[in-house]
Amino acid sequence: MTSASAQAPLPEDPRTFVSSDMAALASHMDACKQSQGRFVSLRLGGDLLRGLVSSRIVSTGALLGVAVLALLLYLA
Repeated sequence: MTSASAQAPLPEDPRTFVSSDMAALASHMDACKQSQGRFVSLRLGGDLLRGLVSSRIVSTGALLGVAVLALLLYLA
């Protein structure tokens, strides 16, 4: 139970609140975008590859084994 004095005061014009909220959101989105760095696409690609490989670990191992065997036979 909260008292009336503990509640935040409402702005006189609701558009002021929405405008300042949107400005804060835009600022936050810009900060997030800058914090990701240069190699974000490389990192996302690695995450995607890791997700595909880890969900199909047996198939990936078999494919890798066949590829190594083929390479060994080719080099021999």
